[in-house]
Amino acid sequence: MAIAAGALGAVSAIDRGTDAWIQDHRSSSSDALARAFRRGGEPVIVFGVPAALVTAGLISGHQNLARSGVRVLTSVVLAGVITTGGKVVTGRLRPDESATQYTFKPFTHHDSFPSGHATMAFALATSLAGEIRQPWASAVLFAGATGTAWSRLNDHRHWLSDGLAGATVGVTAANFIDGRWRFFGLGPPRFLFSPHGARLEWRAAF
Repeated sequence: MAIAAGALGAVSAIDRGTDAWIQDHRSSSSDALARAFRRGGEPVIVFGVPAALVTAGLISGHQNLARSGVRVLTSVVLAGVITTGGKVVTGRLRPDESATQYTFKPFTHHDSFPSGHATMAFALATSLAGEIRQPWASAVLFAGATGTAWSRLNDHRHWLSDGLAGATVGVTAANFIDGRWRFFGLGPPRFLFSPHGARLEWRAAF
């Protein structure tokens, strides 16, 4: 966590310069590309994909597919909750609202940090990559997530550090839900399906 915080602090020092460079090179072509990539962080994708997996798994009787869908959905929801909290607490102004990257108004309508699109895109990409476990799929998924984060910089809606923070939250949430990372002894949830219903188990080691 300390390393991540330090990295974000270092990146924030180049936020303004990065924003200026991107806006200087912005064009109708980059806007069109950004519109396409932006969808990777929108609800119809980040919730639609796992919902489709769960539905397909339940209809076909493939419990592993349904569990995968629930894990992906849980990763996205957890990441979204964390990022929403971060936005409220920090109240950072967006690049199109402030001339400096260091303007914060906590508990207001300002919500630049972290980037929600980057959070959701990286949570989805990390979780799906963990389920598919194929190098080519991971490459495609993370390239798409990176494009989504970049789209928000192109649109002048986020600073570079917003995108990096969002990506960090998304990756962390997905790795936690998948059981690859643990925090304070808390393990990942287990999703159990049976003909009589479904249940969730969550255990912690002390």
